[in-house]
Amino acid sequence: MRLSLVSVVLVVLAALCVSRVEAQLPSGSVKTVGTAHSHVLSLPLTQMTTCIRAAGSDAKAEAPPVKSTSDKNALSAPIVSFEGLHLGELQPHAGCILDGFASDNSGAVGPNHYVQVVNTAIVVFDKAGNIQAGPIGSTEFWYQQPDCGGEYYWSDMVVAYDRHADRWVVSRPGGAHAGQDLCLAISRTSDPTGSYDQYAFVVNNEANGLFNFFNDYPKISTFGDAYYATANPNKIFSGLGNTVSAFDRKAMLAGDAAPTFVTWFIPAPQTPVTRSHMLAADQDGDKRPPHGSPEYIVQVQDSHLGFPAGRLQVYEFRVDWSSPSSSTLVPTTSLTPEPFNSSACEEDECIKQPGTGLLLDSVSYGYMMYRLSYRNFGDHQTLLFNHTVAADGNPSHNHAGIRWYELRKWWGLVPWKIHQQGTHAPDANNRWLGSIAMDREGNIALGFNIAGNGYFPSLRYVGRRAYDPLGTLPLGEISMAEGNGVQQDYEEFGDYSQMTIDPTDDCTFWYTGTYYPATTRPNDWHTRIVSFRFRNCHGRDHAWDD
Repeated sequence: MRLSLVSVVLVVLAALCVSRVEAQLPSGSVKTVGTAHSHVLSLPLTQMTTCIRAAGSDAKAEAPPVKSTSDKNALSAPIVSFEGLHLGELQPHAGCILDGFASDNSGAVGPNHYVQVVNTAIVVFDKAGNIQAGPIGSTEFWYQQPDCGGEYYWSDMVVAYDRHADRWVVSRPGGAHAGQDLCLAISRTSDPTGSYDQYAFVVNNEANGLFNFFNDYPKISTFGDAYYATANPNKIFSGLGNTVSAFDRKAMLAGDAAPTFVTWFIPAPQTPVTRSHMLAADQDGDKRPPHGSPEYIVQVQDSHLGFPAGRLQVYEFRVDWSSPSSSTLVPTTSLTPEPFNSSACEEDECIKQPGTGLLLDSVSYGYMMYRLSYRNFGDHQTLLFNHTVAADGNPSHNHAGIRWYELRKWWGLVPWKIHQQGTHAPDANNRWLGSIAMDREGNIALGFNIAGNGYFPSLRYVGRRAYDPLGTLPLGEISMAEGNGVQQDYEEFGDYSQMTIDPTDDCTFWYTGTYYPATTRPNDWHTRIVSFRFRNCHGRDHAWDD
């Protein structure tokens, strides 16, 4: 029997609808709805007490020498390159230093500024690397917020730029009681040096049974009419599961005192080895998601870490601000990628450094690396993400590589598909802490750390044009910052880095990561901020300039 094209389409759509109806969240999933627990309007950053920088410090360090195997006619060397926050320049004043903690740096670019946060401080640069406000300690930044400040100097802060509102968003775990809150700060205007509306939301609450659990590793995103966050209750490696939350963006942009939030707790399989992590899609580009689109959540399910099979699970979060209790979170597309093992090595610490036996943490074991980058091209939508894996699938070889994916969703109800995937591990050195994004032409860039027995911890990027062979990153590697030193104690090198796209041209990539330019005192990390772009992406403001 032959079916007409219309019949085939109807059969496919019917099958998709049935799968959506039958999809179920894991047993024990809980939805809670509430409003902000507290709200304050902060002082402008320019009026906050700064961390006194050491005498002679200079944020505008020279660009590092470029090491490249790339076609420079396709992918540029660093355009802007300057030093970000550096532990040795932050004085023990206003809670700016907490020795023994990694930088955990995050950064986002806007029309005129670059905002960077580390575990204990925030700073605002112009796009040439000149400081406009800060550095300001995390306790100082959150000082007036009763549920976010206090004596909790470390912060796990993350920053995002909401390009459709021209506002800045900063997050951290709660700083009161057990740290069960998510704290969100929304800039009152487009100026990141000004005041912020600061909110605390009890996402780990009594209703979902998580009230006394710390809200660990929160990662924020902007998408549609909400801000979203994923986190892990009771520490990232607890194995309990994940929380996925939506926050009323419109209300927070207006400075409302009690915006609504909706949180889902999604339990993970309860096995001795379970590790689970999720990310929410973070929008890039001018084109918004299609009308009525849900937010997309992706979870990497590793069969080596408690899940039945190695899968990429996509969820659809539909939030209804007129009736928040009607909001839904539905597991939809479940994809089978190429085999992977997200335990990069037999022990957490396996990244070698020259001249020392101290090994660095690979930050694998189920972590998805920030961000889950989303872009709408009209005829299709894309999701980009990465995580650290055993380079050849065998953790006993202690060789870390980066698994990256591009998912695509074409028009209508067609589900997400794996458009391409690959593992970046071109030699014996370790690569980890990746962050990936796509420009307006569909070119992809991946920034990451590299280190090995004969290679100091350094920063590089690699890329592919939209028409390059699928699953390959042939344009690179290009150096962002060449290390010449090692970390001397405390194995945690960092938990994440961040790649964002310049909203002024939708072509220029901005990246921040951690490195060691020299071996000085223990754990004296530096951060670098670098921009670059592809030759075939001209943006809206200017053509390529060699």
